[in-house]
Amino acid sequence: MVLIGPMAVGKSAIGQQLAHHLGSAFVDTDAVVVAQHGSIAEIFASRGEHAFRELEARAVARAIEEARGSGTVISLGGGAVLDSGTQQLLGRCTVVYLECDAETVAERIARNSGRPLLAGDAMGRWRTLFATRQPVYERLADLVLDVRTGSVHELAHRLEDALGEHAAGKAAAVPAPASTKEVE
Repeated sequence: MVLIGPMAVGKSAIGQQLAHHLGSAFVDTDAVVVAQHGSIAEIFASRGEHAFRELEARAVARAIEEARGSGTVISLGGGAVLDSGTQQLLGRCTVVYLECDAETVAERIARNSGRPLLAGDAMGRWRTLFATRQPVYERLADLVLDVRTGSVHELAHRLEDALGEHAAGKAAAVPAPASTKEVE
């Protein structure tokens, strides 16, 4: 299962809590990139956004491949969904879009100025990025979780319930195999 959505929406916190509830592994692809290559701000400054996106796409592909067949919860960076290869890989996953608005994330963004794409007018840049990415999030999502209200713990429980309903709905939608008659 993969969590997508804009910067500062809570993908990492909610994903970690959900994985804990499910007894599953948790992978934050931004954290993987940082562990292997240094801070995202440093990568942007020294190598540029394009280099970061390549590292990010590789981290996402590896995480999805390693999680295959398990209940691993994966959190993607806000712009990871822009990569066409990543979009194809997400077709194999249950994708959850954590939906919010600018007011929901404003305080978190104000506290964390280390996001290179939000340099300068952080909220203005966030709104611009969100406007271009929102249709992609919506198109890729199997489930949408509104995160405007609720604690991380409450949101993880709501997501766990929604995932159960989604799985039950998918199981019910699979037609039973038709009986076959042998032809002589």
